[in-house]
Amino acid sequence: MDRNFLIKNNLTEISGSFFIIDMMYATSENMVMRPVYKEVGFGDRAYAHLDVAVRLQELASQLADQELKLRIRDAYRPPVAHRRFLELVPVEGFFASRPENSLHCYGTAIDCCLTDLKGRNLKFPTEVDAYEKKYAKQIAKGVTEPFYKHLEKARQDFLDTRYAEEINNRELLKKIMTSVGFEPISSEWWHFQLPGGKDDYPMIEWE
Repeated sequence: MDRNFLIKNNLTEISGSFFIIDMMYATSENMVMRPVYKEVGFGDRAYAHLDVAVRLQELASQLADQELKLRIRDAYRPPVAHRRFLELVPVEGFFASRPENSLHCYGTAIDCCLTDLKGRNLKFPTEVDAYEKKYAKQIAKGVTEPFYKHLEKARQDFLDTRYAEEINNRELLKKIMTSVGFEPISSEWWHFQLPGGKDDYPMIEWE
């Protein structure tokens, strides 16, 4: 990533011993089944607004105390990549309808989960992005109902005694992230964003 681009847009690379960078859209293991970030030349590194990075660094001691790490699955998303998502999966409501509606394109949102110190994910009600290969294949064929049923488990208010451990981990993640000022959203347990959203930050077009 060009240093001048980062400076101009108040972006920085996410790094640190308590963060595992594992950008899902730089691989084919995601709901579009393509390594879109690599295809558009963005690569597999995680970048975010400086205000995000400051909050993440505040988590380090808390993660250390609990013998946890944070796996980053998505962060700043170039609008060109988001537009490619919409071309690959032209299903209304699946992705934000345009880059301007996704805080990832502003560098102010991250998708993440907790792992142990060896990098093994804790159990959650779904995978990050509710990804499962079978659903991705169904959606590619225009079959969406099974995925949207599965997506109900991604909600912050999903409660089912069969998922007690997963829900406890969801609540732990939310507690950790909100303790440093991130905001959750109701529909995705893995998504956290800066307060203010589009009102306080500009969308960042990748150059």
